[in-house]
Amino acid sequence: MENCKSAAKIAAVILALILVITVVPTDRDAAVYNDTIRLHILANSDKTEDQALKLTVRDKLLAKYSDELKSAHSKDEAKAEIMALSGAIKNDVDSWIKEAGYSYESRIELLTEWYDRREYDGFALPEGYYTSLQIKLGEADGQNWWCVMYPPLCLDIATEDAPADDALLGYNNETATLITSGRYTVRFKLLEIASELFSGGKNRS
Repeated sequence: MENCKSAAKIAAVILALILVITVVPTDRDAAVYNDTIRLHILANSDKTEDQALKLTVRDKLLAKYSDELKSAHSKDEAKAEIMALSGAIKNDVDSWIKEAGYSYESRIELLTEWYDRREYDGFALPEGYYTSLQIKLGEADGQNWWCVMYPPLCLDIATEDAPADDALLGYNNETATLITSGRYTVRFKLLEIASELFSGGKNRS
């Protein structure tokens, strides 16, 4: 009888270990943060006209720079391209603001920001810290808009010449499987906890 109980305990421990190994995120899972660049636009205020300008800037930006950004074959290439274009992007954004009749300017920065979990059509991204092209309009006190800049998911909002699924090709197979599978809720949560722990206590944006 005792032997049976001991065997049952050992089996339970082994089963628990298997379950833990199954859900614990791997380095490949965590690559979702390293493979993604977000786009974050903050409106001057919540006034109707400022929110409308935010969307105008979004549409003009994505339409004008979609070809350059879609040509990148990796996150590093996309990041280098964005940095090279940052001066031109700021000049264009400031010009679009002026065309709309406003005197404020924009501030543009490529940085690391905290994003909450986001559900898209057919996939999701875990909350955590991502590389982000942040565009602040004026006082940047209004509601913000964000999407995925690389792989170029949100570029289709302006161009509408390719389905969003095509952009998932920019992720490796493991990452694409992770973010498109509804079975990874636990892995997402563990990734989010790990991102919080390894952030070193950074303030969320």
